[in-house]
Amino acid sequence: MDAPGPAVTEADELVTAAMADRGYPTEDFEQQLLDLSVAHGRTLHHYRQAHEISRRAAPGETSTEDLRQAMVHYRVLFEDLLDNGDEHHPQPAEARHEQPALQDESQQR
Repeated sequence: MDAPGPAVTEADELVTAAMADRGYPTEDFEQQLLDLSVAHGRTLHHYRQAHEISRRAAPGETSTEDLRQAMVHYRVLFEDLLDNGDEHHPQPAEARHEQPALQDESQQR
C-alpha cells in the first residue's frame, strides 16, 4: 500500500457500499452497528475497530500498523457481508441446483 490512509478510507467506503447493497441503512454508525449485530454479530467488533482507526486516520493520528490493522478488520467484515449475503438475497432455485464446473478426480471416474 503506497497510501495507507486513503486505502483505509476507501475500505470504509467499500464496506458501506456493500452494506447498502445488502439493504442496511448507512447514514448513522450507531444504527449500522445495531443492524449488523443481528446477522453479523461475530464480526461486529472488527467493524468497530476499523471504524475507530479510520476516524483517527483522517487527522493523521495513526501509525502504519494501525492502518494495516484497519484493513484486516474491514476485510473480515466485508467477507462476512458477502458470505451471509445469500440470506438476504437468496439465489434462484435453478442456481442452487447447478453442478460445479470443476470436479475433483474422484468424481470424474
